[in-house]
Amino acid sequence: MMGLFVAMYQLVDYSEKKDLVDRQRYQLVALSKAITNAENGQRGYLLTGHVLFLDTLERGRDEASQAIAQLENGWAIDSATRSLLTKIKHLVQQKFNMMDKSVQVQIHAGEYAPHLSLSRDRGRELMKLIDGHLAQIDEQLIMQRQGFEQAIRNRIVVSVTVAIILGIVIISVLVFSYLNTTNLLGQVIENQAVAKQLSHQADHDLLTGLPNRRSVNVYLENTYELARIGSKQFAVFFMDLDGFKQVNDAYGHELGDALLIEVANMFKKILRQSDFLARQGGDEFVLVVSSYLHRLELTQLAHRLIQLFAQPVIVNGIPLEIGVSIGIAEYPHHGKNVKQLLHVADKAMYESKKNGKNRYSFGSE
Repeated sequence: MMGLFVAMYQLVDYSEKKDLVDRQRYQLVALSKAITNAENGQRGYLLTGHVLFLDTLERGRDEASQAIAQLENGWAIDSATRSLLTKIKHLVQQKFNMMDKSVQVQIHAGEYAPHLSLSRDRGRELMKLIDGHLAQIDEQLIMQRQGFEQAIRNRIVVSVTVAIILGIVIISVLVFSYLNTTNLLGQVIENQAVAKQLSHQADHDLLTGLPNRRSVNVYLENTYELARIGSKQFAVFFMDLDGFKQVNDAYGHELGDALLIEVANMFKKILRQSDFLARQGGDEFVLVVSSYLHRLELTQLAHRLIQLFAQPVIVNGIPLEIGVSIGIAEYPHHGKNVKQLLHVADKAMYESKKNGKNRYSFGSE
C-alpha cells in the first residue's frame, strides 16, 4: 500500500514538472511572437507614419520583457540555459534598439529613408541568433520533458504492478485513464501538426514554395489598405516567362517544373526583403513593390529582372533560352482597387509580349 502511495505521489510530482516545462516552452514561443509583433508595428509605422503602429511596437516590447522574465524565473532553467537566456536578453535589447533607431530616423526624415534597407541585414542576423538560442533552450526543455515522461511511465508501471495486488479493478481504472489521456493528447498534437501543414499548403505553391494566388489577394488587400490610409504608393508587377511552353514541349514537364523552381530562386536573389513575390499559376509570377519613391526605381528593377535571362538558364546541365515579359501597374495611378491593378498589370504584360517579349510595359494612365 505504501509503495502505491509513493509511486502515485511521484507520478503527480513528475506530471507537474512536465507541465512547468511546457509552460516555459510556451514562453519561448511568446517571446518570438512578441518580437515579430514589434517588427510589424515598426514596419507599419515606417510605411504609413501612423503613431498607432508605435503602440504595437511598445506592446511587443512589453510582451518580450514579460516572456524573458518568466523564463528567467522558471523552475526548469539550469545554469547552461540561463547563460543562453542572458545572450538572448542582450540580443533582444539590440534588436529593439535597432527598431527604435529606425523609427527615430524616420521621424526626423519624414519619408522613406535609405537607412531602412541598410539595417535590414543586421536585423535579420540578430533575429537568426535569437531564434538559434531559443531553439537550443527548447531542445534542452524537450530533453527534460522526455525525462519526465519516461519517469512518469516508470512510475505508472510501478503503480500498476503494486495495484495488481490490491485488485484488478483498480488497475483497470488507472490504465484506462492513462491510456485514454495519452491518446487524446497524441490526437491533439497530431491534429495541430496536420492543421499547420494544411494551412501552409493552402497559402503556398507546392512546387516553388512561394505564396500562391490566394496569398497574393490577401497581401494586396492589406498593402492597399496601408497605402490608402497613409497616402502611399505601391506597384504590382505581372510577369510571364517567354519560351516556357517550348521548354515543356521539348524536354517534358519534369524539367519544366525544375525550371520554375530555378526561376523563382533567381527572382528572390535580386529582390528586397520588403518585396512580395508569388506564383500566380503556370509560368506567371506576381511581384508587389511597396517601398519606393520614384518610378525610376521600378524601371531599374524591371531591367534587373529581364537581365537575369540575358544568358541561358542552366537546369540539370541543360541551357534553356527563356525570357520574361513584365506588366507594371502603380497605385493610385492605374487603379483604385486591387482588382483594377491586377487587370492593368496583366494587360500591360500582354502589351510587352505583343511588342517583342522579354521587356516591360507600364499600364495606361
